[in-house]
Amino acid sequence: MALYMIRTRYSAVAYQGMLAAPRDRGEAVKALSKTIGMKTHEVLYSISTGSLVALLEGTAEQMAETQMIVMASGAILEATVEEMISTKTLAAAMKTAGAKAGEYKAPNKK
Repeated sequence: MALYMIRTRYSAVAYQGMLAAPRDRGEAVKALSKTIGMKTHEVLYSISTGSLVALLEGTAEQMAETQMIVMASGAILEATVEEMISTKTLAAAMKTAGAKAGEYKAPNKK
């Protein structure tokens, strides 16, 4: 299972809905991710960008399903998804990459 950060930008219609019916929009994210089989770690709102940011755990296929459903709703104008890894995983990759770096020859280097 991978960890994904999804950042979405709300449409004007979504903001109109927020004013008309104020409630925690994170609950909808949690319900959708549960339906798809993903785990929700956190749902946040960025006041500096006006984005909803969620940290979800699952497969690439589940993340693609989530993105399609959210985008089809019309409440979201765009979504970006980043796969995240822990610093522990990054440290392990550093060791492996360091051991193999000498074997790599750049195409333009002699």
